[in-house]
This record gives sequence, C-alpha cells and structure tokens, in this order.
Amino acid sequence: MRRYISMILAAAFATVSCENIVEEIWSSDNEAILVLNAQLRQDETSHRIFVNCSHGGRSETIQDAEVSVSVNGGVPVKGVPLAYTREGFGGYTLEYFDGYEVTVSLSPGDKVDVKAKWNSLSASATVEVPDACGVISAVDTAMVFVPAGGEDGQDYRSRQYSISVQDRSGENNYYMLSFQETFYRISPTGKILAQMTNEGAFDSSADHLLHPMETSLLDDILGDDNRYNIFTDEMFAGSSYTLKVMDSTYGFYDENWTMFWDDFQEGDYYSMDRVIRVYTLTFDEYVYLKSIIAANNDLGFMTEPVIYAENVEGGLGFVTAMTPSSYTIKFPAEPYEGEPPYTAYRYYEKII
Repeated sequence: MRRYISMILAAAFATVSCENIVEEIWSSDNEAILVLNAQLRQDETSHRIFVNCSHGGRSETIQDAEVSVSVNGGVPVKGVPLAYTREGFGGYTLEYFDGYEVTVSLSPGDKVDVKAKWNSLSASATVEVPDACGVISAVDTAMVFVPAGGEDGQDYRSRQYSISVQDRSGENNYYMLSFQETFYRISPTGKILAQMTNEGAFDSSADHLLHPMETSLLDDILGDDNRYNIFTDEMFAGSSYTLKVMDSTYGFYDENWTMFWDDFQEGDYYSMDRVIRVYTLTFDEYVYLKSIIAANNDLGFMTEPVIYAENVEGGLGFVTAMTPSSYTIKFPAEPYEGEPPYTAYRYYEKII
C-alpha cells in the first residue's frame, strides 16, 4: 500500500556503489521508531541496509540490529554490520559505520522481504524487483575541452557521452542514470597488477531532459538540482531519447585515500572500463528521490513541508529495488609516462 508522510529529514550523500541516500530521518514524535532504508540493485550481489532509531526529533544510527533479507519466501540472509576505523589528520582515529551488508542475488520478478529488529522495535518492507524498461541502445563518446572555471582557473578535458535510451511502450516509466568505473594498472605483458572501482558521477547540466529550463523565479532560487539524474519517459514514451552528459571530476583514490597512481612504475600501462546504467525505478522511488532533492533546496517558511513516499511497516523509511540496462565501454590500455596523464579519461589535477 502506498503511503506518504511528512517528516523532518537530514540527508547525507555518498558516491559509493551501495549508498545510504538518507543517512538520518526522523519524526517529531516522542515514541521511538525504527527507520529502515535500502536501495537493492538487481545487478549487484552485495546490498546495503541502513537502520536508525527516531525518538523525539532525534535520530541515532543502530549498529547492533538484527537485519535480514529473504527472496521469494526463502531462508533469510543475515546482514553483517560494517564498522571500521580510519586514521584521520593529526593522528585522530575516525570511526565509521556503513550499514549492514547482505549478500544475495536478485532477478526481475523476485519478491524481497527486508526486516530489521532492535530491542523491542521492528520494521519491515516488501518490494518486487522490476523489469528493465529502458534499454541503452548505443553510447558514443568524445573527448572535449572545457574552458577554465572554478577556483583553480584550470582548463581541462572531459569525456562527453551521448547515451541513447529506448523506452518500453504502453506504460509510464521512471529512470535513473549512473555509471561505475574501474581503473587498471597493467604490466608490459598485459597482466593486471591492481584495479580500483568507483561509483562515478555525470555532469548532466546541459541535458534538457535531466535539467529542464527554469520557468519561474522560485525555480531560479531553488536551482536546477537533479543530483541523482532521474527522469521519466514523458517526453519520449515508447520511443528513444539521447542523453548528453559529461563525466564529472572524481577520484583516483581507493577506500584508504591512497592515490591510485602512487604504485605505478615506468613501463606500466593504465586502462579503464566504464559501465553506464539506466535503472528502472518504481513511481514511489521516483517521488522519494524528488522529495529528497526538494528537502535539500528547502526555503523554510517560503515552501510547503516536503512529503516523502514511505513503504516501511512498523517504522519509517523507504526500501526499493532497481533493475538496470547496462552498457560497458572498455578503453584501450595506454603507457604510463611517469605521472598521472594530463589527457587521461578525467582531468587529475582537480582532485589532488
């Protein structure tokens, strides 16, 4: 059953494969209640579940909950808490908790039950894995020159993508565009010596479907913020549309904040795979993501309270499953010449 509730929300965004889109979400009620959030991706086997407890306008991360996922009524798979530490600046030790990892395979049509229990509180959600409704039929790329901008005043190169999406006719469809990249360090004999995978980010500001022109003063004040690159098939129902985006400047760092290029030696080669995905969303998740964007553009008393889609029984939050159409680009290996390449796939100086 579809339900919508108005809540106070604090959002934190990450750019990893399993991201907690809403890190903290709470209501003003004094009664303690669990908050359950998850994005299940059909093309992944590792999924992240996030559990918080809301109480009296506050929210705390729960690190000792019992979390499980079952598929089609099968044996529940327990979630493993992901707690770790990392050395910070000045010798400080930073502690992190990145939710609960559940390893399970999903297929379109699967019925998935997600449950969380902590002390006397419990919350659950049931979702169905959708079919892929939009097919990536072609991807063209080109290296483009971007004039100087920003604080560094540097000119740089970026890769532009033309991504053709074919919509399935006879229904209303909702999508999200994303990509994942894997960098490789390769020996002269072709052996892979090291690799690093990151969730990437597109600069989609020039695409009129992802970023429609502002039509009012309020639109101009709020800004054109489509950080998740979500869109509908309203403008191309049953036909195709070509998205035009560029890759944003992102990291060559691994999970320990080590520069990927540090271990390169003379004679090594570097290459990259990039997997572009168009995920099919449910209508509720599309509304949910739009609500988060609106919340982060909130003008306080000038705007109405944001209403969030919610599908958790016994608690708050949102659990969803997404299925992608994927397109993989394998870039050829190039020789390493002693420093991160100026004309690499993304301009390196902007992240050092």
